[in-house]
Amino acid sequence: MSLPEDEVKAPVLFLFAHHDDEIFIATLIRRLTDEHGQVACAWLTRGGLGGREREAESHRAVETLGVGRNSLFFFRLPDGKALDYLDEIVNRLTRLLVKLRIVSVFVPAFEGGHPDHDTAQLAVALSIRLLPGGISLYEFPLYNRYHTRLFRVGEFIPDAASTTRWTSMKLRDRLLKRKLSHFFASQRLILVPLLGLKGGPMMLHLKGEPFRRVPVGRDYRRRPHAGRLAYEYFTRYRFGQFAEKVRR
Repeated sequence: MSLPEDEVKAPVLFLFAHHDDEIFIATLIRRLTDEHGQVACAWLTRGGLGGREREAESHRAVETLGVGRNSLFFFRLPDGKALDYLDEIVNRLTRLLVKLRIVSVFVPAFEGGHPDHDTAQLAVALSIRLLPGGISLYEFPLYNRYHTRLFRVGEFIPDAASTTRWTSMKLRDRLLKRKLSHFFASQRLILVPLLGLKGGPMMLHLKGEPFRRVPVGRDYRRRPHAGRLAYEYFTRYRFGQFAEKVRR
């Protein structure tokens, strides 16, 4: 019987917007490093205050998952402003994909949770269009406001064009995820209540960690869901600014 992660071809790049995003897909990272070791991780932003500390936290976290230091890449862009650097991200990311001969990319879901998350996915999609075919793009959910007044954590916005797969989590995987959440001491005030919305710091999904393929030709000019997006409440960005970048 094949496992969901068996469909993922190596080498693999996990592209994160922020240090701590890796918690949401940690079990799959560990499975893939155990299977073939051809895993790299990259982060777009460095965070605000304590950027060096946040990099160190991610170093420790992903090395615990089996990813070597030579496979870690840091773009070090300002936190919350990735969209302003879209062209630079696409250029640097395209070179990285070629250099590492990446076949599969994992990126935060396009869900309106944070503008940096959505920018990360848009940048990968644009980079892939510049390269010969053969790179598969996958997404994993963090948080969104689809049909809720608060946050939905670790759950996809429904999309009939893509099927959700689940990386099963055993007890040791849940304990490891809990351990990782403690590595990010600088973000504790944010992570604890956020992860607490979905089973506490162990991220107890009954089915495991969700991921799915990003549909080819996804239209990034359309809102991820109807109504006001999460980031439109707590950042200066509005979806119209994002859509305008896509149209250029």
